Amino acid sequence: MARIKILIVEDEPLITEDLRGHLEEMEYEVCAVCDNALDAMAEMAVEKPDLVLLDINLGDGADGVQLAERMNAKHPVPFIFVTSHADTATLERVKAVRPAGFILKPFDELRLRAQIEIALARYAAGSAPVGKEEGPDETDFVIADSIFIRDKGRLTKLAIDDILYAEADDNYVTLQTPTKRFVITSTLASVERKLSSRHHLRIHRSYLVDTRRITAVEDGYVQLGTSRLPVGKTHRDALMARIRTL
Repeated sequence: MARIKILIVEDEPLITEDLRGHLEEMEYEVCAVCDNALDAMAEMAVEKPDLVLLDINLGDGADGVQLAERMNAKHPVPFIFVTSHADTATLERVKAVRPAGFILKPFDELRLRAQIEIALARYAAGSAPVGKEEGPDETDFVIADSIFIRDKGRLTKLAIDDILYAEADDNYVTLQTPTKRFVITSTLASVERKLSSRHHLRIHRSYLVDTRRITAVEDGYVQLGTSRLPVGKTHRDALMARIRTL
């Protein structure tokens, strides 16, 4: 299970350290810190952050809005503008690059946490409006090859390939990984749709499994290591067809 990686692009050292401190307190990983656009683009390619905190006015004369345009074209990732400027002209400029959030300096940890979680959720949903602060409608969402879930009050990044199987229980789904179980508020149909994985297959009305992890097949059941899971009659043919392609 990986921590959420955040890149900071800010030319004021005090603001940078303030941001870093808050993020580390919230158990996010600050993967890099840059004070100019050139370094930021290089770090984007190397570190592949999940989110970027981006100042609008960088001291080297670079423009954060122009940097955002380049990021959108080459390394699409949700980003939040962190700025002292909230005038109408500035807001109109930033809307064109569709930031996932907008934080005014000075900021506090609660506002920063909320903006990060909302930004990630909106990016996953394909929408990033500026200026609203309501929470995301759902407790889990997918970006690229990871699902972001809430665990013990904080947002956690879980690689889809780490999910051995998902088990439904009414309006809750348990995601089983090799080392830990995560319970989320969702339906199995919703999880199946969000994962959109060519490796995960519904084998029962209550189970979705990573077919690569199946270690044995018997009448009405599959074995994933020490876990024995039922196979529904309506899913048996699809399961056998999938196994034959492995």
